[in-house]
This record gives sequence, structure tokens and C-alpha cells, in this order.
Amino acid sequence: MKKSLKSLPHYTGTPPTHSRKGSGSSLVSNSSLNSYSSNHIAEEELASENLWQTWGRIVNEWDNFKKKPNNVKELVRKGIPNPFRGLAWQLLLNVHDSPAKEQYVEYLKKTSPSEKLIRRDIARTFPDHAFFKEKDGLGQESLFNVMKAYSLHDREVGYCQGSGFIVGLLLMQMPEEEAFAVLVTLMQEYRLRELFKPSMAELGLCMYQLECLIQELLPDLHLHFQTQGFHTSMYASSWFLTLFATSLPLSLACRVMDLFISEGMEIIFRIGMSILQMSQEKLMSLDMEGMLKFFQKTVPAIYEQDQDTLNKFCLFVIYLSIYLSI
Repeated sequence: MKKSLKSLPHYTGTPPTHSRKGSGSSLVSNSSLNSYSSNHIAEEELASENLWQTWGRIVNEWDNFKKKPNNVKELVRKGIPNPFRGLAWQLLLNVHDSPAKEQYVEYLKKTSPSEKLIRRDIARTFPDHAFFKEKDGLGQESLFNVMKAYSLHDREVGYCQGSGFIVGLLLMQMPEEEAFAVLVTLMQEYRLRELFKPSMAELGLCMYQLECLIQELLPDLHLHFQTQGFHTSMYASSWFLTLFATSLPLSLACRVMDLFISEGMEIIFRIGMSILQMSQEKLMSLDMEGMLKFFQKTVPAIYEQDQDTLNKFCLFVIYLSIYLSI
């Protein structure tokens, strides 16, 4: 499930079996995407009627389903119904018997050198969400506890502000102990902790890899970014540090987490490329200031308000995964 970006043909040096560029500078042509959408939207709508039933079986019969990872992967791509999400994430990550749950209880008894920093940032994490907006309320205290515990668990990383949004997303789906166990697994086995190390060298590598993908697959957009002095880190750092939790509406951020847990870090690259592809025409008309505003304000609003665009986006991410044969 957790693969290296080196599996992309661009990074292995092996030529792809087919062209990954559409006509002009498009990664995938609109006609290809529209054809895929029209063929599959009706199928997706019908399948969603049974999705609750299917995921009910999965969580109750996990020992059988985990033996068929490809089937589970396809079901995750179709979306995990929200009531099953917290349990599904734990099952996919195999944390139900994690020793981190017992460690968590012990960490809460200790004091972290990062406590003042954590307290300072608590109110900035999902400030408009009902669970976190009340000062010293249950949500803020749960967030503080998990962040404090992790800062003690991994002293090299300690506390980094971006990780609070990941923890917040987890706490919307599960209790503190489970959220901590999931966080530990994501940090260690999915290499998230490498992004949060003080040097942030891994984040720099991700920025370089993403820029290479843009240059290869969306060359006109890459040239526009260069002309405007619009560096990858100016808009994409948060994509990796928060797994899109600050860049997309929460409903879609949960879908991102579904896919990330199932498929690993490469899904962040695919989603980023999907956003760029679908926004390319608009971005080409903007200057640096306009593009910053577009990523910060317009992108979340587009997917929050337009369900059709949201569905098309989710289909595009899946299509891109197949198209790139990742």
C-alpha cells in the first residue's frame, strides 16, 4: 500500500508504456475525463446505495476482507461512508492492538517542553468547526492531549503546527487513544515524520518531485509559474504537511485521508496534479498574488459549493491513478 514515488516512470528512468500527456499541455484531455465521468457517474451513484452495506460487512468481517487488499483498495477509492470511517481507518492501519494506546495513557501524566506552543496553536486548528471552536472545550483539550503525547513519543520531531490539522481530522472520527495510535502509525510507517523533522529536507524533496511532475506533464503551467516567480512551496507545502486538510473542505479532506491510508504518499501527488490540471486555465490568467488567493480561497470554495465538481474531482483522481499506472 505504501509505495515510493520512485515507482513513477519519470523517476525510475524507464519509459512509460504510453504517453502521459494529453493534447497540448494537458495532463489528461477534458474529453477523456468527460467520457470517463459519463460512463461511471451512474455506476458510482448505484454503487453508493450499497456502500453502507458493504462497509458494514467489511468492518464486521475484517479478517476475511484484509486478505483481499486489491478489492479493499477499490472500495476505498469509491469512498468510505462517514459513520464507518474511524473504524475503517484503524482496521486499514492495523492499530486495534497497538501498544501506542497504553503509551498514550503514560504520556498524559508527563509534561512536554512543547506545551506552550501547542496551547498557542490550538485555537487556530479548525477554528470554525463546532468540535474545536470552544476555548478549553472537549475538542481543544483532546487535540492538546494528542499533540502533547506525540511530542513526548517522538522527541526528534516534537511538535509541528501542521500536524495539528491531521490530528484534528482524526479526532473528528475517533477517541483520543485511537487517534494517537493512528497518528503514530502514519508518522512512522507512512514517513510523515520525515516531513516534520526540523530540517524539513523531505518536504523540500517532495516540492522538487512535484515541480518535476508539473514540468513534465503540465509544461505550459510550469512556464507560467516560473515567469511569475511562483514557487511550488508557496502553494503546495500545506498539501503535504496537512494532507490537504487546510486546502480542501472537510468532506473532501476525509476522502483524501481514506486514499492516503490505502495508497500512501503518492496519492498526495496525484491529488495535487488533479487540482492543477482542473485549474490550469484559470491559473494561466492570474499573477502571483491572484494565484496565492486562488489556492487559499477559491479552491476550497469550488469543491465546497459544487457537488458536481467534487464528484468530478474524485473521479479524476481515480482516473489519474489508472492513467499513470501507479
